Amino acid sequence: MERKTNIDVLYEIALDRLSTQVKTIDGADTKIGVIFGLTNGLIATLGAFVVLLKCPITWLVFVFIFLTGVSYVIVLILLYGAYRWGKWVFDPDLETLKNICTDPQYHDYPGIVKEWVADECIYSLESNKKPLSNKVQLANRALIVLSSQGIFFVASFISYLFS
Repeated sequence: MERKTNIDVLYEIALDRLSTQVKTIDGADTKIGVIFGLTNGLIATLGAFVVLLKCPITWLVFVFIFLTGVSYVIVLILLYGAYRWGKWVFDPDLETLKNICTDPQYHDYPGIVKEWVADECIYSLESNKKPLSNKVQLANRALIVLSSQGIFFVASFISYLFS
């Protein structure tokens, strides 16, 4: 059984965590896409509802319809911010890694290369931490506003039924 050095352990953990971080970024983007689809579906339903309304409508129905529209715009702004947030760092740069791996001076020192790769992965993890946190927070806020959008829509429908 091959004995692992501290560098081997650091290397494996750094690669694993960077891989997990990339999956988290992809998951946040998926969440943003789902929220976008839901909010657009809700606003399309609101549009159909408004078209079918018989005039005149009460002020309460109008207020709820207006709040639904405002919350839609807020969701879109939050989603845009979440989707466009941050510049991601995924080091090590492959060209640099290729140059190091093909450089004869490192052939006898694979531990140095592993340590450098691990350090680059750790740098990427640290660089991506804040942008990822901000992306997720914006997506979560958009989800909260989406919930209020749904409540406003249902309230407008119920208000219309009882007016």
